[in-house]
Amino acid sequence: MIVALAGHVDHGKTSIVRALTGVDTDRLAEEKRRGLTIDLGFAYADLGGVRAGFVDVPGHHRFIHNMVAGIADHQHALLAIAADDGVMPQTREHLEILELLGVQTGVVAMTKTDRVSPDRCAVVEGDIRALTAGTFLRNAEIIRVSTTTGTGLATLERHLARAARTTPACDDCDRPFRLAVDRVFSVRGSGTVVTGAVVAGQARVGDPVVLASSGARLRVRGLRVRDQAAEQCRRGDRAGVNLAGAPSAGLARGDWLLRPGHREPVANFAMRLRVLPDRPPLKHNTPLHVHHASGHHRGRALLIDSASVPANATANIDVVCDSALHVKVGDRVLLRAHDRQRTLGGGPVLDIAPPTKRRRHPVRLARLAAVRPDD
Repeated sequence: MIVALAGHVDHGKTSIVRALTGVDTDRLAEEKRRGLTIDLGFAYADLGGVRAGFVDVPGHHRFIHNMVAGIADHQHALLAIAADDGVMPQTREHLEILELLGVQTGVVAMTKTDRVSPDRCAVVEGDIRALTAGTFLRNAEIIRVSTTTGTGLATLERHLARAARTTPACDDCDRPFRLAVDRVFSVRGSGTVVTGAVVAGQARVGDPVVLASSGARLRVRGLRVRDQAAEQCRRGDRAGVNLAGAPSAGLARGDWLLRPGHREPVANFAMRLRVLPDRPPLKHNTPLHVHHASGHHRGRALLIDSASVPANATANIDVVCDSALHVKVGDRVLLRAHDRQRTLGGGPVLDIAPPTKRRRHPVRLARLAAVRPDD
């Protein structure tokens, strides 16, 4: 099981990971100097006899693009909310992003409880219930935690171990292998290593793979899953892949490893967009930032069946990007405003070969309306 941290800046996400795993995921010099998570951090631990991975994400609004790159729908969310601050702007936005990207299970950690009274904790707990009502966390356990005193850490560990034991194994290993790259580095004596979330299928040591950005054919020389040597990786895993035949130059976050024969770069696609509440109506030809897995692109929204999409509404739209993506039907895509100040909405991909003409033809509208990408 992979646990995805979420929450406002300085609400204790990194401290929770350190307390549970002994790993400080703030590895960059700037992060240590500023005391602020900027990029993704990763750690692993055995919790109650179950191996779990943690993805620590930045909480500052300037680094939302890094936060999005660490989230996948098969993860178990851990939403951190500080008892002294309570619900804050990125608490809300991170929860919205988890929802839009299809995360379905999770827990809430009320942190820094040693700094406030029990009465304040009760007030914040009520605010959390109001925040999560109607979301996948509506019935989630709220655990009061202090990494300073150790309060609640054992309870949180038990929850995560129980969740790991009851998480069903992913059953789509017959689908073509896809891994979304989020880190690239070189290991002396081994060569290029990439890490990322396995989005679909499985791969074994010795398998051929193709690099999405260039089409270069490579081979899986070695694998690590949950920070341990492995012979295979499958959907739901975070994997480290040692690649034969791949120089690290040119490889970067946002790239993909794919099964050969399944590289289909597209710049246009159709999606079922849900606009978030309290957002301005989305208008035709609106410039956007498009987030897909670990990748980030610029694009425009082309409306199909209406002049605008109001807040809290759903509509099918086309998205035209400035660079190629490797989306598949059913993938979740997140749209953010061109000024990067807010998340507008998101949803599943419906079609990766939209027409350039007659986009509003009744036959096409009916076909898009009939697509059920989550089935």
